[in-house]
Amino acid sequence: MRFIKKALKYFLYFCLAVGILSAVFGKDDNNNVSTSKNIETPKTQVQETRPAKEKEERQYQYVDVYTMMNDLQNNAAAAQRKYKDQYLAVTGQVEVIDSDGDYIALMADEYSIVGVRCDVKSRDKEQKDFVLNTYKGQNVTAYGKITDVGEVLGYSLKVDKFE
Repeated sequence: MRFIKKALKYFLYFCLAVGILSAVFGKDDNNNVSTSKNIETPKTQVQETRPAKEKEERQYQYVDVYTMMNDLQNNAAAAQRKYKDQYLAVTGQVEVIDSDGDYIALMADEYSIVGVRCDVKSRDKEQKDFVLNTYKGQNVTAYGKITDVGEVLGYSLKVDKFE
């Protein structure tokens, strides 16, 4: 059992490394056909801190990591169409905290291999401090935009803020 846990852990690290490399060196695919994206969840408004000309109010749709992972497992193509480029408030349990503080991963449970990788803005002190004060097993809500969806690596979320 210990070997399986260790193997899963290294597999997760491998998948995260591949995700990072694909995010850095991958092709930007903005040629998607516009489709209707329905997520039937409550919405909240959060005002982001930006220069005056760029300020905008965003509406985040609430969803939990279990629902997202279930959607991904049932049909990755439909999950991509439903969540990609959407602003979400994702609630889940922290299972991975990057040693450099660049991201945390929200998983459905401690044995999950894929989940929602929450990428922290490198120059946002508030986000970095949040990651430093977070612990494995803690339930958090990450607000941001889903930038990538895949059946192997799960979801990538560009974080606007944490709660």
